Amino acid sequence: MSIRRNTLQTAGKAALILLAIGALSGLSAAGSAIGMVMTNGNFQIDHSRVWGNTTLFDGSLIETAGASSQIQLNNGIQMRLGAGTRATIFQSRVVLEEGQSEMAPSAGFAMEARSLRITGLSADAMARVKVDNGRRVLVAAVRGALKVTNSAGLMVARIERGDALNFEPQTAGATAATHASGCLLEKSGQFILVDRTTNVVLELQGTDLGKQTGNRVEVTGRAEAVAPKVTDASQVIAVMDMKLVAKGGCTAIAKKLGAAAAAGAGAAGAAGAAGAAGAATAAGIGAGTVAVIGGVAAAATIGGLAAVGDLPGQSDAQASTSR
Repeated sequence: MSIRRNTLQTAGKAALILLAIGALSGLSAAGSAIGMVMTNGNFQIDHSRVWGNTTLFDGSLIETAGASSQIQLNNGIQMRLGAGTRATIFQSRVVLEEGQSEMAPSAGFAMEARSLRITGLSADAMARVKVDNGRRVLVAAVRGALKVTNSAGLMVARIERGDALNFEPQTAGATAATHASGCLLEKSGQFILVDRTTNVVLELQGTDLGKQTGNRVEVTGRAEAVAPKVTDASQVIAVMDMKLVAKGGCTAIAKKLGAAAAAGAGAAGAAGAAGAAGAATAAGIGAGTVAVIGGVAAAATIGGLAAVGDLPGQSDAQASTSR
């Protein structure tokens, strides 16, 4: 009889331990919940099909079907994934693998697409991002301004409100030649170039740069592994070739940056347009390409990106999400 009683007591203790482990696991899972995802149709989360809505956990993979999905994170981040979109959601970032997303980022949150990282530069920033044809990434600033960096954290573009750029990381990566076109200015005793496509400031090193100060030029060069002396600059470029695109027209941008735009004597010739076209062809994303910075080719796009859907905040969508 005593043996049976001991066996029952042992079994009871084992059952209590299992219940406790189960409760702790449930608390751990609940603690890792980061938000909610909703749709009018169905979608897959971690390869399981879901209808309507479900809780979102850190690192969840979402694959939308024929309808867009709305995401509300506990930290206040709101986004939408378009139909046919695949993305992994984390507490501090979303990794867009294919399709399109619309996001209202805040401090500390980013969207990643291919090797690019997109963040907001203002509190009201709203971004639309699309992964196209496997390699290209289209980024549009619906509101505010956006910052785009490469895999090494180097700034490759600043996109102002209403603008959109088409990016394609180059196979050579950071060793790819730099191609930029814009105003050549002087600041803090250094020569800088403000790229007209990406709005990135490059610090230049080379000979005879002073002859084109205040003019619009196109340069080809290589990135140097040294820190820029000019605060605004993202990197230092050793110039291998420079061509004149147009004389003057740089006063406004010089004033904005606190730089000098006194045009010097001499000219490198009128071959700038042909040089820019050659750079575009080399970049591989179309004749509109005028910049390759940090191993990423960039071109302006026409028309931007269509909206994925209304983000919550102007309607009852936000209230229904939080319930």
